[in-house]
Amino acid sequence: MSLLNSIAKSYGTDKSDEIHNYCVKYQKYLPFQRYDNLNILEIGVLNGKSLLTWKEYFYRSNILGIDINPECKKYEDKENNISVEIGSQFDGNFLFVTSNNYGPFDMILDDGSHINEHVIFSFQQLWGNVKSGGVYIVEDVGTAYWDEYGGGLRKEGTSIEYFKKLCDHVNFNGVMNFNKPNVHARREDWCEENVTDCITDIESINFLNGIIIITKR
Repeated sequence: MSLLNSIAKSYGTDKSDEIHNYCVKYQKYLPFQRYDNLNILEIGVLNGKSLLTWKEYFYRSNILGIDINPECKKYEDKENNISVEIGSQFDGNFLFVTSNNYGPFDMILDDGSHINEHVIFSFQQLWGNVKSGGVYIVEDVGTAYWDEYGGGLRKEGTSIEYFKKLCDHVNFNGVMNFNKPNVHARREDWCEENVTDCITDIESINFLNGIIIITKR
């Protein structure tokens, strides 16, 4: 059993293998070490158990949780570098102010409303505040297929379809770099200058059961 999963189980967060089984995947795929000094933002505080899990595992890190429920402020613990801000992930001004006050971030996790429109909005607002080499994670992706969250199988405008399309950006939309002997040669800098509709700082997108991990170049 992974250490992160064991910690998650001890706090009772649904990220453990008793429910979603996310923490086993995180210990395998996250590009961080326990002793790293990270800046972490989690959207969705709920009962505070996830914040405690991240703090114990990444024990040298700063943890910020945001939630629309004012009651979640009680899970703040400044002495242990756990902060909580109250606001909506669908409020651009709140995200701008909060991310500028606390960011940039090594890891952002969206475990918030799971409403497809909110998931896409938050990513678009916050991706710029992810550090190079950091990750943006969307949890509970199954809601992208559920009507009550604005989802549906292969339905246009859902979060899963949005992130599928971002795979084109990982490949720089397939453009050819005619400035190099081989048109498939490195295209990062060239695309930044010549392909305005391409997000050139996405290193990879990893689709797992229930979660999506987007890594920044």
